[in-house]
Amino acid sequence: MKTWVLTELTQAQKERLPKGYEYVFSKELNKEEIKDVEVIVGRPPFELLPYAKNLKWLQLDSAGSEHYCKAGLLPEGCVLTNATGSFGLTISEYLICTILMLMRNMNLYVRNQEQAKWQIEGPIYSIYGSTFLIVGLGNLGIEFAKRIKALGGYTIGIKKHIEQSVEYIDQLYTMDQIEDVLPKADVVVMALPSTEETRKSFHGEYFDLMKETAIWANVGRGDVVETMDVVNAVKEKKILGAVLDVCDTEPIPADHPIWKEENIIITPHISGTFQLPKTKDIFVDILCENLEAFKNEEPLRNIVDVKEGYRSYALKKS
Repeated sequence: MKTWVLTELTQAQKERLPKGYEYVFSKELNKEEIKDVEVIVGRPPFELLPYAKNLKWLQLDSAGSEHYCKAGLLPEGCVLTNATGSFGLTISEYLICTILMLMRNMNLYVRNQEQAKWQIEGPIYSIYGSTFLIVGLGNLGIEFAKRIKALGGYTIGIKKHIEQSVEYIDQLYTMDQIEDVLPKADVVVMALPSTEETRKSFHGEYFDLMKETAIWANVGRGDVVETMDVVNAVKEKKILGAVLDVCDTEPIPADHPIWKEENIIITPHISGTFQLPKTKDIFVDILCENLEAFKNEEPLRNIVDVKEGYRSYALKKS
């Protein structure tokens, strides 16, 4: 079974892949080569997919999968799986790092250091005893909640459907109840996928409901809110600060007002990449599990519901 691996792997990781496949390890793929490929690992260029007539399964190396869910993009019967579960560790630590920077004014002290300025920057806050509202309880949301509980925080989760309790979450609500819980939060973390329901789902007016000492962080998808709404909320001191690893426009233009806000921490969509080696190892675990399952016609992990645009329940290979 011809399998094209676009994702860069170490030799040790390649050797872990199960037998029974004809692997091609290359980041380059053209419209002639893709015609015979039955399995792709990684993110192939969209313009090549109309030529992928024999593609049976696409295993993305990202959690975000909405761009591959457009009608007619993949051949009929092709299974789409994503890398959900790979990034919870690295994104959780990113959030703890950046939130603590704002809580303890470290962003201001870094700027003071650049200006050789010796100055105390006011009151600070702690994770311990603070309330964290986590909007989106996929792998990322749960992994973050797990670490917040270990540090003494209180967790409130927002989930699309509530069927049962969720581990590491003290209180559980649905999105239509967000206005009731926003005033309780010291930190709000957005960990949502990009779907028709989630786009622009966090309205600018929601910042009016938050504490003036609250922090808002987004590590899901940038289109959940308009970036200028975040800028205005911080500038007008409706909230203490914000963390944005994702924005509605990427890259952010150099003349955008957000760059001038010292209480907004901006990173270029890097919280969930493979920069942390352990993240790639976790992805390879998922990949090996799915390769074995696909070969044996067993349920795959992380199948994406192309109508919803994100991971659904495990389904059998067609």
